[in-house]
Amino acid sequence: MFGSGNRGEQVFENSNVFDVLRDNGPAIPFGAGPHFFAGAWASRRLVEEVALPALFSRLRNFRLRKDRETIFGGRDFRGPLSVQVEWGD
Repeated sequence: MFGSGNRGEQVFENSNVFDVLRDNGPAIPFGAGPHFFAGAWASRRLVEEVALPALFSRLRNFRLRKDRETIFGGRDFRGPLSVQVEWGD
């Protein structure tokens, strides 16, 4: 995920603080050169154009809970640690 780039807690002190002067030398987010994930574009399209529309067309009134915060984290892949949803009227 793009949001996880250069935020490794084991590599950077205060990894969640935006610092334009930080030395990002040891980081290589998302791979590089021949190691870049070749299926990145296809994976994004699959989720965006197939999986999510199918989910929301079948589950009417499926939504995020407004009274719960979605917390993001992760060491290797940054993303939601849990997503609180509700389904129904």
